[in-house]
Amino acid sequence: MRLLILGGTVFLGRHVVAAALKRGHEVTLFSRGRHGPELFPAAQRLRGDRGADLAALHGRRWDAAIDTSGYEPEHVAASGALLAGAVEHLVFVSSISVYRDWPTAPVDEDSPTFDTGDDYGALKAACERAADAAMPGRVSHVRAGLICGPHDTVFRLPWWVARIARGGDVVAPGEPQRGVQLIDARDLATWMLDLAEGRIAGTFNATAPIGHAAMADVLNAAVTATGSGATLRWIPDAALSAAAIEPWDELPLWLPEHDHPGTWRVGTSRAQATGLTARPIQQTVADVWKWLQDGGEQSLGDWKAEARPRGLSPEREEHLLATSRQ
Repeated sequence: MRLLILGGTVFLGRHVVAAALKRGHEVTLFSRGRHGPELFPAAQRLRGDRGADLAALHGRRWDAAIDTSGYEPEHVAASGALLAGAVEHLVFVSSISVYRDWPTAPVDEDSPTFDTGDDYGALKAACERAADAAMPGRVSHVRAGLICGPHDTVFRLPWWVARIARGGDVVAPGEPQRGVQLIDARDLATWMLDLAEGRIAGTFNATAPIGHAAMADVLNAAVTATGSGATLRWIPDAALSAAAIEPWDELPLWLPEHDHPGTWRVGTSRAQATGLTARPIQQTVADVWKWLQDGGEQSLGDWKAEARPRGLSPEREEHLLATSRQ
């Protein structure tokens, strides 16, 4: 298959390219050339800027395209208009943030999305509409959940693995058996290729099934993988909220259950029916630890650096632990 990838040099896109080359596809990358110039010498590279310069795409044809870098509706509209006659199918990476009721309520693949707005979720919803307008009936909308794995530039799961690797008492948030839905980027990448190869159109919530793992599974896997001997000290949501802990930022992957009951209740029936599978979280955690040991954090560039969690400071953590012991 001749495959065009818009992006393809950081995190999810990087895994898509690696999987596509492994399958023997002829891969072309279109990007600004700012990240990973040394990656994938077997792939053809086209330089451009989807917000300003699409000239390198003119006059070419591919069997399918995968868009890992569409965040602005006008950019998606422009590339979609150009590619409508150049590819048979488009796989567009969207987000579960398109749902207007999430994470305050559970959602499934038929839940209403944002109609207007200028925040991340609303813009992604508008991007989906732009892609559909350009290629009606030929788009796979991949509404990704929380993606994890090696090369994670947003660094939520890696933050936990790195913290647990340091050992000692570790603040663990909320209820240990609260389910989480984390999808390994490698599982997402291979399934996206399946969609492209099969020209499978539709809308899919691309994350692990509800109940695939619990928060305790994630953190215990990090204790095992790192061999740190860290002790998890579980602190309830109410105590964390009372201490003004910033959800998602100071404690990645944590939102208070009472205020955000839909966080980890995202229905994925269509994605599962088309073959999306999620590997055991223990495997993902072990691979993230290996990546960190190999200098993964130091290798991160500036892409999405503003979205990385601040993490709980040692002082804040010790205060929480001391309060919990009283």
